[in-house]
Amino acid sequence: MSEDDEEGIVNLRVKDVMAKEPVMVESERTVKETAIVMDRSGHGCLLVTSGGRIVGIITERDLVRRALAKGGNMIRTKIKNIMSSPLIVVEPDTSVEDAAKVMAKHRVRRLPVVGPGGLAGLITVSDIARYLAERSENSLSLFKAMARSSSRSKIYA
Repeated sequence: MSEDDEEGIVNLRVKDVMAKEPVMVESERTVKETAIVMDRSGHGCLLVTSGGRIVGIITERDLVRRALAKGGNMIRTKIKNIMSSPLIVVEPDTSVEDAAKVMAKHRVRRLPVVGPGGLAGLITVSDIARYLAERSENSLSLFKAMARSSSRSKIYA
């Protein structure tokens, strides 16, 4: 990775890689309803709302560990009873590096992004990994192209 690439990653902000329209579910929904929403949306987590405010987050892991594994009633158990709360959030201008540190410190893989106007998005470990993989792939492609080009070039003195 070049110095410019490293500089770009250090200066990268959460708003540059976050999902801008996270999927939400009302806190009164049941585990079964929520699992269906999660499946249909293709997302591994949903933000939980109550009265128009975000009050928590529900993940596939929450569904398995806090409901399914404990033999809870999937039709009657409300999401508000098994969601993760309170939320740990970051601001849109937070560096991706700092967001990753927050994730590591709190042992979470997803962070709602909240700005002055409210919810701005959601950043996940996968978003960060995807960005880094794309940057790495672009750098590798450029390096390979440069290597091919220089091996074919004739050097004149």
